[in-house]
Amino acid sequence: MKIDIIGAGSIGLLLAGRLIHAGQDVRLWCRSKEQADALNKDGLTVSSRDRAAPIVIPGTAFFASSANAFADTYLHEPGDWVALTLKQEALHQELPKILAPLYSRSMNVVCFQNGYGHLQKLRQLLPNALVWAAVTTDGAKRETSTEVIHTGRGEIYIGQEDDGHTNTETDGLSYTAARSFTDALLAAGFSASMSNKVNTLIYRKLLINAVINPLTAVWRIQNGGLLASGQRVQLMKELYAEAVAVYDACGIAYEEDAWEHILEVCRATSDNISSMLADVLASRETEIRWINGSIVEMAERRGIQVPLHRWICQLVEGMSARER
Repeated sequence: MKIDIIGAGSIGLLLAGRLIHAGQDVRLWCRSKEQADALNKDGLTVSSRDRAAPIVIPGTAFFASSANAFADTYLHEPGDWVALTLKQEALHQELPKILAPLYSRSMNVVCFQNGYGHLQKLRQLLPNALVWAAVTTDGAKRETSTEVIHTGRGEIYIGQEDDGHTNTETDGLSYTAARSFTDALLAAGFSASMSNKVNTLIYRKLLINAVINPLTAVWRIQNGGLLASGQRVQLMKELYAEAVAVYDACGIAYEEDAWEHILEVCRATSDNISSMLADVLASRETEIRWINGSIVEMAERRGIQVPLHRWICQLVEGMSARER
């Protein structure tokens, strides 16, 4: 199977390394030519915190290039799957230009973005594509441009957003293709499965990220540090309460033990640095507008006030590169 991975951050490198190691044909598309050159020269290393031997992939075992060259390459030699592992902001900035030549193409695309709204945006960019969502709880940390650590083993769920439209023939072909991609992930050592409840999973992860990520970014602490004081837990609970009030108003289902699950995530990933904190520390734009900002947008549509989520969005977005 030929798999194009657009985005060589932590999740992109993790997927690429394990899929290549399992025998898949991977093309890795980077945001910078410098990273692509480094990967071609030094290869790719995937390590883990369980002291297992690292996976070392030589640069000759895969193809790496700048994402700007993706469309031209794909038009001449299409692959079987395109995995988007860029952050949400790229879907609104760089990706429209990158994907423009493929506007009319039929292709299989799977999205690994956090937050909400990325599937709708991608359908605008690629209206003829079969778009799938990937919701993952795997943790990864990019050490260098060619090295990634698998910081926590989780689950990958592959599914399609329920948009109310079905096409039996197309859906059957798409499901078969997605099943093959899921099998490739399983062979690569991931815990992967198909799900017909991807909407629920997207909203579940959105709720977790909306409570954990911005506070770790503001306080610059690891996930477990959120549980270090009653004041921190109280602010978490207030963010949670605002979010589930919006979910209730919008008819979005969530588990009865959702709050306890968030606390368990903090404990299980206590040593992890959230992606939002990693962005702040690296002076990168965060995904706050597609995480807490999504809660704010849903609240506005229902006429609900969410002052804490609005405040946390403004606070994180106000962290300029100079201030960081």
